[in-house]
Amino acid sequence: MIRIRFALALVVSTAVLLAPQLAAACAVCFTGRADETRVAFIVTTGFLTALPILLVGALVWWLCRRARQIRDENESISPAID
Repeated sequence: MIRIRFALALVVSTAVLLAPQLAAACAVCFTGRADETRVAFIVTTGFLTALPILLVGALVWWLCRRARQIRDENESISPAID
């Protein structure tokens, strides 16, 4: 019984390891030879790298602006007591 399980595990792991090679699943290796495709990959990589940074920056900017607005509203409603 143990030999059958080992053989099955060996067959499944070999199939999993060879599956990408059989399916030509690596888009960069097989379709990235044309210049347009290579440029598209580079542009997409740059966009996906910059997007989270821009989103976090926009969130911080909006929070700072909103905090300033709230502070200004509170100061105009109740002036500071000297």
